[in-house]
Amino acid sequence: MNGDNCKVSVICITYNQAEYLPKAIESIVSQETSFKFEIIVRNDASTDETTLVLESLKKKYPDILYIINNEENLFSKGVDFFAETIYRYANGKYIAICEGDDYWTDEFKLQSQFDEMERNPQSDMCACRTVMVSEDGKHVLGEIRPKEKNCVLTAEDVIYGGGMYLSTASLFFRKSMYDHMMEFEKIRSLDYVYQMKGALRGGICYIDKPMAAYRRYSKGSQTVNLTGKSAVMERQCEQEKEILRTLDEETGGKYHEVITRRIEDYSISYYDQLVERKDEIIKLLEKENADIYIWGMGPRGRNLEHFLQDEKIKICGVCDITDQKVGQKTDIGNSICYCDAVLKNADLILASVNGAYDYLKKQDLHAAVINMHEFMPRS
Repeated sequence: MNGDNCKVSVICITYNQAEYLPKAIESIVSQETSFKFEIIVRNDASTDETTLVLESLKKKYPDILYIINNEENLFSKGVDFFAETIYRYANGKYIAICEGDDYWTDEFKLQSQFDEMERNPQSDMCACRTVMVSEDGKHVLGEIRPKEKNCVLTAEDVIYGGGMYLSTASLFFRKSMYDHMMEFEKIRSLDYVYQMKGALRGGICYIDKPMAAYRRYSKGSQTVNLTGKSAVMERQCEQEKEILRTLDEETGGKYHEVITRRIEDYSISYYDQLVERKDEIIKLLEKENADIYIWGMGPRGRNLEHFLQDEKIKICGVCDITDQKVGQKTDIGNSICYCDAVLKNADLILASVNGAYDYLKKQDLHAAVINMHEFMPRS
């Protein structure tokens, strides 16, 4: 690669995301900047049409797009090839991330974050507000918005916020952040780890402007790969706790209080959080006395479904914005419905996560909507 005068390297990790990649790459190429940048795509041995799509994009943008095709799937082997990509291939002073299923929504994103970092040499990372969109990109489901103003997010904010506190597509950081790898980073490469590392030296500069889009439940994404795999999710949870304990040791207990609170939250399941507020929930649902549907089939939605069954509260069905498995039954026998049918027929919709609640409140509904995320906020 010719890295002469390159200021920013955009890293795009992809696996089986052929249908999303053109939008991701076009959103990067269209950036208006006063500096030179490069795009490095790391294709993790995709088995769909990703390689062909990348070849076509390379012909279209030969001077800016660089492609690295892994011969075997390294993610499944636990290999941290994101860090290796930075070490071996990135020429920029700064690194930005846009995974193959995400995209940017503002043509001045890179310039805005570059300027912010140049003004704040005491900080290693910058992030921005992000919209969450449905898999097909047609629906805005909510936002990833940690604060409602431009500010500096403290290390404590980021540690306690967890992996979804910021979106990966919003991250922009100094390449020098990877000059020294701390022990907690070596346990597992996770978005949460990048964010915590980026916050340690001087916090994360946060721009409260929506400049990136995070695609929920896209094919090949970590979210979809983990859905329904409780053993895998439990193993990741244990790894995250190990990461936090190692961070605590490496920082001499500086963040011990918030790390302890964060680890404690892992021990309280969504179901247990619902049980803690059982009387309040039952009273609320009895007051509504309506045909009830659950919106969302992720971990919170499944725990909510089991909680309602155990409390003998009848629901008419469940749905998810992906409209997958419609016509089938959940593992405890509830009907999986089309979202449009729920919007039309429900008297009461229980939104399992904040994003679902935000989406539903924007719809023209006759149904009441309750944000059940508020009853199980810890993750």
